[in-house]
Order: sequence, then C-alpha cells, then structure tokens
Amino acid sequence: MRNFINEFKDFIMRGNVLDLAVAFIMGAAFQTVVTSVVDDLVMPLIGIITGSISFSTIVWHVGSANIKIGSFIGTLITFLLTSFAIFLILKSIRKAQSLAKKDEDEEEEEETELVVLQEIRDALAEKKD
Repeated sequence: MRNFINEFKDFIMRGNVLDLAVAFIMGAAFQTVVTSVVDDLVMPLIGIITGSISFSTIVWHVGSANIKIGSFIGTLITFLLTSFAIFLILKSIRKAQSLAKKDEDEEEEEETELVVLQEIRDALAEKKD
C-alpha cells in the first residue's frame, strides 16, 4: 500500500500533471471571460441589428417544442471565439518555439563549424611536424 501511495505521489508531483491542472483552471476562467464577452457585448449588438431586444429570447415554436435558436447561436459564438483565441495562443507559442529552435540550431552549427576548423588546424599542424 505504501508503494502505491508513493507512486501516486510521484505521479501527481510530475510537472505534466501540475501543468495540466493549472491549464484546466486557467481554461475554465478563460471560458467565463469569453462567455461574458459574448453574452454582455456581442449578443446585445446582434440583438440591435436583428431588432430583437434579447437575442437569447429568439425561439422557434415547432408544434409543442420550443427550439431556442438564439441560445444555441450564443453558445456557438462562444465556442468559435474560444477556439480562435486558443488557436492564436498556440500559434504564437509555436512561433516562439521555432525561433528558439532556430537560434539553438545556429549555435549548434557554429560549434560544429568550430570543431571542424580545429580538426583541420590540428591535422595541418601534424603534417608540418
């Protein structure tokens, strides 16, 4: 049992699990911000354009069913804005990683070139002797 607890503790303390937990909490907070932007800013503007007082009150009545199309569109807009923001964040992270990798590759190339030049120098010095 003690081994199991130690394994679980090691698993929880790994950086990946902690990073995932932080990302989950940040994602939930970010989602509330995007939902607020959509509900409090975007949807009222769409309501003004469409002539509806509240966009979320747009409902289609089909028989005895009420299809809440306005609420669905609001949720769809929230999803699209969240997806777009995540796309932009990931794109900028990938760009930063590629720039860092490029710098690392250039340093590695310079070191390799230096080693080759030193080997040539040493070989020429041996031939002279």
